[in-house]
Amino acid sequence: MKSIEDEKYYIIGMSPGNSYFKDDEVRFLIEKIVQKFGKVAILIADVPAISTYLAFGYPENRARREKAMAQGNLLRNRVKRAIIQLGYSDSQVKIINWLEEVENNPHYIKSYESVKELYNQNKEFRNAADKTTRSVLESSNRSISNINNAIKIAVNYLLSEIAFLEWAPSFLKTKKVIYVYHKNWTIYEDYIVGKFDKKIRKYLDFLLLENPWETYNITWGLEDEEENSGYKSALEKVKKTKILRVAFSNYPPALTYDHEYDNFNGIFYEIIVRIARNNGWKIRWSEETGYGVVIDGLNNNRFDVFGSPIWPIPERRKKANPSISVYSSRVYPWIRSNFEFRKNLNQENLRVAVKENDISDYISTKSFSNSRRVFVPQIESILDLLKFVADKKADFTFAEPAIVEIFNKNQNNKLIRATKTPVETFENTFLFRKEDNSLKEVFNKEINKMKSDGSIKKLIERYSSKKNYL
Repeated sequence: MKSIEDEKYYIIGMSPGNSYFKDDEVRFLIEKIVQKFGKVAILIADVPAISTYLAFGYPENRARREKAMAQGNLLRNRVKRAIIQLGYSDSQVKIINWLEEVENNPHYIKSYESVKELYNQNKEFRNAADKTTRSVLESSNRSISNINNAIKIAVNYLLSEIAFLEWAPSFLKTKKVIYVYHKNWTIYEDYIVGKFDKKIRKYLDFLLLENPWETYNITWGLEDEEENSGYKSALEKVKKTKILRVAFSNYPPALTYDHEYDNFNGIFYEIIVRIARNNGWKIRWSEETGYGVVIDGLNNNRFDVFGSPIWPIPERRKKANPSISVYSSRVYPWIRSNFEFRKNLNQENLRVAVKENDISDYISTKSFSNSRRVFVPQIESILDLLKFVADKKADFTFAEPAIVEIFNKNQNNKLIRATKTPVETFENTFLFRKEDNSLKEVFNKEINKMKSDGSIKKLIERYSSKKNYL
């Protein structure tokens, strides 16, 4: 009898020229997906990437030969090295060859024509595709003389990927294809739940790499969207449905989720439970996500509140809405106990462990710009920043004492502070959608009550040393 997993095929999308896909990252992601799901296909859309380089102004021969295809080959070689190092077979990791298997296949061409027709006929889809393409072009920091013309050229890359995925179940001889990526791909997520043409594509799915243990919950379908749409505010919706949708990220001791036993605990967890109980709401733990994509999730109405602590740096305040502070955290640089360069960490020969778009990235860019950043895979927890240092993959990183206290309990090579004074002090807050204060005001009122009656102080003392927080 076939298992459910035999009826699914996972595809990791790897973009040619994307600096995210370094050797360590490629190997790590392949290993994790194969360990969990048994097999994976790797999609490197090098032929469609030609259009991106054409949009940048390269002549066609250079765009094809020197850029798109060359970057695709480099990425393919990284994948092949990872497969050899991991000892996987061709049946476990399939590398899709776009030029030989996709580009001239009549079934793919038919799929592309269908997606292109949707682009031409559906204004909402066209606007979303153009917006997505614009962000890619503008993030390159290249000088583009006519951005609108460039978008019309480069959008072929996005349409080609969607067309391939539409055809992929037939190509891979499977009932369902799950596309795996390291950050949200909003237009595709909206496409598969039928936001543009009201067709729910149950044969397609999306998996965020920062949450590799369960399928992304937006694919529950339009029913969930309809349930949570049409309200003037988040609070009106929560009062009506009696359900508070909470997203989270593992961040001990504030919020810890045990995957094996499906169990939560922590300071922020208990605060959320108390607020929900006081207001007669049930809690729906909507999704486990990563800090780099929290704001996208909030503003796309996938959940009502991010329930793990988040530090409201200016970039986050511009796009989302933090609560008042629950407590403050001092952040220090951490090193191995025998590390000899503790007096000056901001130098070129030292490596700092960071996660892209994370607070560690923010601090390193702001105050340690001379040190070389080593990127920790997004799907790992905050404890893995510290593990990179302990394992000598990096020389230092940043964290608050409570996190390191937990980490050091199970480590022979314990980490110590590199400085007596913190490099930053952050407020720990909940996060809500921009321009909607309704639910935030309820949380602020409840947090103030818990501060006044000493409840938060007691929670801190229960879950961590009091000295770890201000």
